[in-house]
Amino acid sequence: MEANWNARGASAPGETDMAALRRALMDNPDWVRSDTELMTRLAGPSGDGNVVDFNAVVRDRLLAENRRLKATREYMAETARANLALMGRTQVAALSLMDCTDLVALDTALATTLPVALGVDALTVLSEGVTPLSSALALRPCAPGLGDRLLGEDNDFTGPVNAGTSQAVFGRTLASQALARLDLEGVPGILALGSSDGGMFEPGQGTEFLNFLARAVERRIIPWLRD
Repeated sequence: MEANWNARGASAPGETDMAALRRALMDNPDWVRSDTELMTRLAGPSGDGNVVDFNAVVRDRLLAENRRLKATREYMAETARANLALMGRTQVAALSLMDCTDLVALDTALATTLPVALGVDALTVLSEGVTPLSSALALRPCAPGLGDRLLGEDNDFTGPVNAGTSQAVFGRTLASQALARLDLEGVPGILALGSSDGGMFEPGQGTEFLNFLARAVERRIIPWLRD
């Protein structure tokens, strides 16, 4: 005879009946899933705190994952917008070099037009042991080996600048810098961008646009250096 488990106030079933009930539920889980009231009772809080609200746990995890994905998407979108803006500024700067008809015009553009286009406070082109132009604004000579001292074995650098280095490279104190090597037909050089904003150039930043601009500067300076 079946035990009357549904009767209000009935005593709990014995171990044998509990085992049979468990087997029946394991074989037919939809019995519980299809009963909303029973599912709510099983998932709800209990007085002793031993029952976990699985629905709430899953919901919280999904919300947390959704927030994480949203933050990642917003970061990627912001990074893409920043890269597009930087690419546009670099293209404007490179194109302005094409308008220069001689070394004096190039020096003026490097000192005035390019910093504005790139959003930096200073731009210099240093050539080791060579003076491309006397009384220049941006095309300046520097001591041989300065590139190796500043860059070591690297081709570029982004990050903070100390006061002594800032004076040597820019002629004034700035907070952050971006440096790229130049090869002026065997004459080592450096393209240097400087900013008073310490967060403008940080370690680990991408340098693709910086190196693109460096190659453009090389191609404009070399023909005049030959002369």
